This record gives sequence, C-alpha cells and structure tokens, in this order.
Amino acid sequence: MKRFLEWIGIKEKIHKKRLPPTFEEREIWWASLGENVGHEENGKGDDFVRPFVVIKKFNKELLFGVPCSSIMKNNKYYFKIIVRAGNFKTAAMLSQVRTISSKRLWKVIDKIGEKPFGHLKTALDKAVLK
Repeated sequence: MKRFLEWIGIKEKIHKKRLPPTFEEREIWWASLGENVGHEENGKGDDFVRPFVVIKKFNKELLFGVPCSSIMKNNKYYFKIIVRAGNFKTAAMLSQVRTISSKRLWKVIDKIGEKPFGHLKTALDKAVLK
C-alpha cells in the first residue's frame, strides 16, 4: 500500500531545510527518495530513505546519482557495491538513475574508491546510454 500522504509531510520538511549538506561525487548517502509512482524506486522506513550514490555534482544544491538496493540481481542494471563504513553490500540500481536536490541527503555512509567508481560509471554508461 502506498504511503503518499505520509510522504507529503516528510517532503514538506525536507523542502524547508535551510542549508543543504556539503557532498562530493563518489559518496554514498542515506537519501529521502520518497513514495513514488509505479515501479520507480521508493525510500524505506519512516523517512523514506535508501542508500544513494552521488555520480555527478552539478552545484551545491543539485546532483545526479543512483539509488541502491539490498537485493542483488545478476544483470546489467545492478552494480554491486561493498560499503566499508557500514560493512554491508548493496547494489546500485542503474535503471533508476535520477537528479535530486541535495536537501534530500540525510547522512553520508561511505565514499567509493576511484577505481570502483570508474567501473560503476562504465556500467552505468553500458546499461543506460548504449
């Protein structure tokens, strides 16, 4: 069952945040992605959050990235990531890439190394752009 009305209250609080957090490319954050339509990936829990990898920082308020899932599927749309700081595995859902406001970012979890990040970008390119 969708929780749209509950999400609206959280979304209003997120929108009213005054200062977005400082973030960098390659970081993994807990991000409030909300209650979405159809097969768009939802956030989980009371704050509608899930891990989110920052792929591109456009400015201090806008970024492009990919949400993650604990479900690992063996296809070109899932890219496995090991989160050292939280000691867990997750998968970047390459078919769900999106641009979000940095106000949606709650807490940084970890930062992907340069080499694995390069592999992630290559996988994203192959899965989405080709």
